[in-house]
Order: sequence, then C-alpha cells, then structure tokens
Amino acid sequence: MIKNSSVIIRVSLLSVLLFGGQAQAGIFSWLFDKDKENQPSQTTDDRRVIVRTVGNVGEDHSDHSHDIERNVGTRVDYEMWLNQSNYYRQSAEAYEDFLIKQLGKENVPPMHELLTTARSWKKCGAEPYQVPPSELWHQMVPTIRLYNDLKKSGILPAHTQIRSVYRSPELNRCAGGAPASKHITNGAMDIWVPNYQVGSWQLSAVQDKLCQYWIDNGENRQFGLGIYATGAIHLDTQGYRKWGGQFTQSNSPCRYVLPKKEVLYIDGQGWAE
Repeated sequence: MIKNSSVIIRVSLLSVLLFGGQAQAGIFSWLFDKDKENQPSQTTDDRRVIVRTVGNVGEDHSDHSHDIERNVGTRVDYEMWLNQSNYYRQSAEAYEDFLIKQLGKENVPPMHELLTTARSWKKCGAEPYQVPPSELWHQMVPTIRLYNDLKKSGILPAHTQIRSVYRSPELNRCAGGAPASKHITNGAMDIWVPNYQVGSWQLSAVQDKLCQYWIDNGENRQFGLGIYATGAIHLDTQGYRKWGGQFTQSNSPCRYVLPKKEVLYIDGQGWAE
C-alpha cells in the first residue's frame, strides 16, 4: 500500500512539473508575442517599396534622379507614355520621320531622350515627354548635328545622354528657365554624363574640351554653351555665347572672354559699330 502511494505521489509530482512547465512556456510565449506585436513588422510591402525605388533588374536605366519611380528617359517608360494616347504615338513618329529625312536614321538620337522635357515636369503639372510644334522641328536639326559631332570627335563620351529638350513657354516658366530660353524654340538640349560625378576630373576634362571647341568653332556654328554646377550641360545653335550659373557669362567655366565689338566715331555724327 505504501509503495502504491509512493508511485501515486511521484506521478502527481511529475504531472505538476509538466503542467507547470507548459504553463510557464505559455506565459513566456504570450509575453514575447505581445512584444512582437509592438515591434514594426517586416512586410512584403516594405520590400516592394525598396525594389520600386531602385528599379527593376535588367531595365534600361538612365538614373534620372528627378523621377526615380518612373525612370523617365528610358525606352520602357517612353513606350508606356506612348501607349497612353494614339496622338502621342502618331505625333512622335511624325517628328522622328522628319528628323530621319533630315539627318539619316543612324544620326537621330533615341526619341526617349530627345522628347524629354524639364526635370520638374511633375511639379509643374506637365508631361515627362513632349513633341514640339511642327513649325519648330527644323530648329533641332543643327543642334543634333553639333551633338553628334561632339560625340564622334570624343569631346563628349559615348555614354552621354540627353535629358531635357523642348519646353512649352508655360513649363519653362514653372521650371525656372530663362525667359528667352532656346528650349522654348526647340533649338536647345541639356545633356549629362551619368557616371561622371560633379567635381570629378573626368567631368572637368569634358568641360575643358567643350570650351576649347566653343572657342575654335563656336562662332561658325552659332554655338551656345551653358555649363552648370549640377553637371548639366546646355547646347544650342542659336547664338554664339557662353554662360554658367545664373545665366551669366562671368560664371562660365570657360575662361575665354568674348571680344567686344569695335566702336568707331564717324565725323562727329555719333558712335557706330
């Protein structure tokens, strides 16, 4: 009888220990689960945002930092824009056909670059791409020729890209462009070298070569050259001039100063150029 009681007592103690262990585990699990509820969860939405920000692997990136989500200036994004409207596609194809007839197919820059507008298009309520009015199409032809010559001669690296061309007067005002900007007349393009950092010796070398070309050939080609602290470079063929920040000649990295026109005094009748 005593032995049986001893067995019963041992079994009871074992049950208490097992039950107590399970209860403690349950309590600890409940406590830790409560802590987890108070911590930010790592959801698939977080990962999706990160992927969307850096872009998709294998996509044709030009890394336009002004609109990372859309990757403006890439073929993929440009095709998406074209597909929004038959008018967009038809007008873009008509413009491209015009340029091909003027320059030859191999000399027309990618249309997904050539139709980009101001980088602040979204803030200004505009489109990222725009076909200029047909009466202005011819203005771009000599500027494209200049751009191609600069690349063929090695002054501009082969991976140079176009990032802003035609702007409507309304968009130009909103974007802070100069009132007489040649972007309005479709005669100008802003370019950049994506993998050359601002202040790098590579970008400085490109700017020096551009300045030298501007000195040697600028007047004949009516070359307008703007070099900005952001690394952007403006090209047009609508007037021999240069400038840097604040659209002033004195801020241009090109050290050469345009000579002043000679002024003569004729027979006491006043000054004449």
